[in-house]
Amino acid sequence: MQNNHFCETENIKHLAGFDFLDVCLLGETGTGKTHTARLIHEMSPRSKEPFVAVNCAELAPSIIESELFGYEKGAFTGAVANKAGKFEAATGGTLFLDEIGELSANLQAKLLKVTEEKCITRVGGNRPRPVDVRIIYATHRNLDILREDLRYRIAAHAIYLKPLRERQDEIVSLARLFVTQFSHRSRRVVNASDDTLKLLETARWQGNIRELQSFIEKACLNALFSSKSDANSANTVELTKELILSRLSAALVKPSNKNNSSNLENLGAFAPGENMESYLRRIETYLLKNALDNHNNNQTRAAKELGISRTGLIKKMKRIGH
Repeated sequence: MQNNHFCETENIKHLAGFDFLDVCLLGETGTGKTHTARLIHEMSPRSKEPFVAVNCAELAPSIIESELFGYEKGAFTGAVANKAGKFEAATGGTLFLDEIGELSANLQAKLLKVTEEKCITRVGGNRPRPVDVRIIYATHRNLDILREDLRYRIAAHAIYLKPLRERQDEIVSLARLFVTQFSHRSRRVVNASDDTLKLLETARWQGNIRELQSFIEKACLNALFSSKSDANSANTVELTKELILSRLSAALVKPSNKNNSSNLENLGAFAPGENMESYLRRIETYLLKNALDNHNNNQTRAAKELGISRTGLIKKMKRIGH
């Protein structure tokens, strides 16, 4: 399925108002699908009602049906009383089903029926229960993994969330938001200039917004810990360029004609007495190891990141003894 089938993110507000329409959020891990789902809920006529989030990937296949639809007393061992499921808990509001690509084909069929009829039947029960709920689906996977009938149903109103590397103009504003949030939670004032935060635009951010947020929180902690002021006072610390650069590893920094010096700085300085061949081998080793770490030792993906073949990657790994 191509991106021209998707609604662009600027249509979020427009779709939010039509609360009778279910929505599907698509995008890489960390692109902000949960945040977007909450935003749609808050901008919709259902904003005063419950927002219930379920991560389908975190629920065991044996319990996911009873978690979603609830169960009747005696339906299975341990079912000592009736229990409402997530659909009933979200009645009047929004149910966010994250990682729907992890659901079994059987459960997808049941989900399709609920989507079409807006009725659920508890496990062990036989009475259909109407549920007034808007469903927001999300997945980082291609929709082709879903049953065809369900795929066509939920793809009608889909929003594709671009990866952060394609939203470079948002990095500084997002980083400033995370600095502000950290300041509020830590009860310390953390300052950062736009020039400092713009250094973050040179990074790949393969983990997208989630990775950027984690980076900022760690950088803010470093700034606090390195401050010599009294930790118990209402102090102010600065997020400096030096601190940001020290945390930007070679695995994050992407090639840039504007600032190649910072890339070399992060890869390590040319040591006195070191020959060029040794220096280049050190850089190559660093890049290879970081690419493999970024992709959990998946050689195909690491090779793609580095712009070489998998065979070429293996040869280089053997040469450095990795």
